[in-house]
Amino acid sequence: MTDDVPGNGLMPGGLILGSARCGSTLISEILRLHPEILSISELFSTVGPNAFRSSNMSGRRFWRYMAQPSAALSQVGNPGVAPQEFLYGKVENPAHDPWLCPPILAITLPHLCDNPDGLFDQLSMTVPGWQRQSMASHYRALFSTLADHCGTRRMWVERSGGSLVAAGTLLHMFPEARPVLLLRNGADTALSMRDYPATRLAIWMWRHLRPLGIDLLDPHHHYGKGGMWPLVARLGSVFKMQRIIQKRPSLKDCGAFWSAITRAGLRALNGHDPMVLSYDLLCDQPHREIARLGDFLLGDAPENWLDQAARLPQKRPSRLQSLTLQEQSIIRDACAPGEHAIQVFLTAQQSSGHAINRVLSQ
Repeated sequence: MTDDVPGNGLMPGGLILGSARCGSTLISEILRLHPEILSISELFSTVGPNAFRSSNMSGRRFWRYMAQPSAALSQVGNPGVAPQEFLYGKVENPAHDPWLCPPILAITLPHLCDNPDGLFDQLSMTVPGWQRQSMASHYRALFSTLADHCGTRRMWVERSGGSLVAAGTLLHMFPEARPVLLLRNGADTALSMRDYPATRLAIWMWRHLRPLGIDLLDPHHHYGKGGMWPLVARLGSVFKMQRIIQKRPSLKDCGAFWSAITRAGLRALNGHDPMVLSYDLLCDQPHREIARLGDFLLGDAPENWLDQAARLPQKRPSRLQSLTLQEQSIIRDACAPGEHAIQVFLTAQQSSGHAINRVLSQ
């Protein structure tokens, strides 16, 4: 059974597509406040190497991907290295080890409810019994189940850091989903990547595995989809990755990685009509930009939601201020290909006659 094309009865969906460290966590927090949106945070990223398996599978196998802890991923996602993002580490009296917990418990379920362990137990009793179907269909069934649990939610929106690299895969799996392209100043994004353990590891893999034919950003074999990634994860569980995630990548590598993931994602978005949302404009004019987001996703932006959500964005000083002029030049040069690709994409979107509320505000 496959449901990988739009049809009657499908719950509407949305995808927040970004480069990682571009402000997407803030978008999940904003969407969680909307009374009719099921905010799915970091599900695809925490399922990791098995996130986009192409074959049909049983409910038991799908649940194994959601529930089986990963020794490799736990090295970059735990209460020690990512205390703000790793929400299960804040749960009182957790039923599982926060340092080695089921992927769906790391962020997704604590983001949705106050009793993630109870919800996990409910899912563990039902999901394994689901019929054999595509992974996209399993995800849809999971989203529908979570929406029923949360009540009044009539649309799901998934947001995973770095999902822009999988834009083509996600839009193929979920053609009914409304895509939102989240952009942020390239240099600031790359500098944030430089200080975050998971993106340090991603940059290392991008630099060192490509010569072996394993490309983190390949449109057909990217992380989560290519057949080699489960093996890479198993090897990562054997070899300690602390030396990698504790070391800052070079400014040039950070900027080049941001450019590479941006260009790859924008190529995948050719022929699609995403809403373009600027993190910088969101912080400058939160009420207006959040209203645009709500209108795009559901055609509605309730005033109560706007008033609450508009309090969340906070302006922050640019990280560039901490660099010397020479260092600023290095990272700007490395980000230049990505910035150029964005401008080309936006110009093409504007010239194609798309609605103004879907184009990046100037």
